[in-house]
Amino acid sequence: MQELKTSETLEKQILEDARKKASRVLEGAEREIAAMRREWEAKVDEEKQRLEAECDAKIAALRREIASSLPLDFMRTRLASIDQTLSGALTEMFAGMPDEELARLIGLLLGRAASAFRGARLTVTCEGLPPELAGRIVRESISDGVVEKLIAEPSGQPGGGAAGLPRKGIVVATTDGRVRFRGTVKEIAAILMEERREELVTALLGKDA
Repeated sequence: MQELKTSETLEKQILEDARKKASRVLEGAEREIAAMRREWEAKVDEEKQRLEAECDAKIAALRREIASSLPLDFMRTRLASIDQTLSGALTEMFAGMPDEELARLIGLLLGRAASAFRGARLTVTCEGLPPELAGRIVRESISDGVVEKLIAEPSGQPGGGAAGLPRKGIVVATTDGRVRFRGTVKEIAAILMEERREELVTALLGKDA
């Protein structure tokens, strides 16, 4: 009887030791798993931060590239738009301009070159303007030149270039062909775009254009 009790006590003690050992093993495994989880989470956070930093750097570089190129592209587009607006406005203006007013502008332009024709015999070719008007303007602008020949070209229709400017104007040349002057709508428009561009832009688009 005493041996049976001793055997039961021993069995209980073995089971209790096994449970304690199993508990210790389980606790150790849980600690190891927790440590592995913390290590994994730290690596995930580190990789996340690395990817976010890399992404931020790429976005910043893209922004710098856009910021450096956008103003230039914007200016190119805006300048092209302004040029197109000016060209359209000049085409419309010249298309509706009376012959007398156009001849007056040509006379002002011709006056710049009058000294080159001083005392010369001249051939005048007009296009899209009455010959008598062209001859008068030349004589007024080159007072000491002599108009010997006056040629009229029956044109004056739109299509004198990419901008669609009217083909109107006066060409003056010495009879020997050594000196030649072109006073056409095309030349006047080019001078206005070069010398009065800022005034034209302000008049058409305002001061902030």
